[in-house]
Amino acid sequence: MIIRKLVYFTAKAIQNIRQFLLINLITVGIISLSLIVLSSFLMISLTLQKYLDTWKRQVPVAVYIKDGLPPDETTAVRQKIMNFHEVEEVSFISPEEAIRSLQEIFPGQAHVFGSLKENPLPASFEIRLKVGYQSPERLRTLAGNLERIPGVDEVEYAKDWIEGYESFFNFVNTVAWTIGTIIVFATIFIVSNTIRLTVYARREEIEIMKLVGASNLFIRIPFLFEGIVQGLLGAVLALIALYGSFRLCAGWLVHQSFLPLQYVQISFLPLNYGLFILIGGMATGLLGSFFALGRYLRVS
Repeated sequence: MIIRKLVYFTAKAIQNIRQFLLINLITVGIISLSLIVLSSFLMISLTLQKYLDTWKRQVPVAVYIKDGLPPDETTAVRQKIMNFHEVEEVSFISPEEAIRSLQEIFPGQAHVFGSLKENPLPASFEIRLKVGYQSPERLRTLAGNLERIPGVDEVEYAKDWIEGYESFFNFVNTVAWTIGTIIVFATIFIVSNTIRLTVYARREEIEIMKLVGASNLFIRIPFLFEGIVQGLLGAVLALIALYGSFRLCAGWLVHQSFLPLQYVQISFLPLNYGLFILIGGMATGLLGSFFALGRYLRVS
């Protein structure tokens, strides 16, 4: 009995879509365009998050020790650093290694390094943190604790850059979700009003169904199925268009030297996000149909 009803409602929804093809195509197009914009924001947000995570994993924390610190105290400092649960790896950098590294980074400045009478660089420990401990708040706390270790002169990390980028990322996320929410509600409103055209065109059929005793639920279900199909088609079209754009643009973006994204592997939306877009499309069509028909049934 239930299967028979589902088959009937599905066939009725498909019949309605074919009967009012142009209006339904407009509805599918509106849903598709809205989901393309929303999906684009999701891809931008995921790419920025991936870049931030990749960069933070590569940024070390430098702990500079005081000049003339005896070897046994230097070893004690290293051990105390290792005792922090955030720390994954500690490497000792001697003054000689530090200046050699600078010479390799700036090979054209050999005359500057050659004119130095003594090495001005201090010995230091380079710390690699465990995954999940690179947030600005945890870095600030760790830096403060490290500076209190006897023998430590200064602690450095890319504080301003990390905090600035994280603030920018949070701003982009907030804007994306705000715009996404506005787009979803606007789409439901537009779809609802578009579907009202098909409801109005079939007003005589609806009146006849009510006269023969059909309940509002029985009248409503084919329209709800129709909205779900419209939303699903719109979501599929949006994902296809987005994937095509991704294939065209991703390679070009990676090879642009002025963009930091060249250091991140840009990927398409993960499967769970793709399912979210599909479900969101169906929900948008469903809600549009629900509000359109609900308003008409109340009025009539």
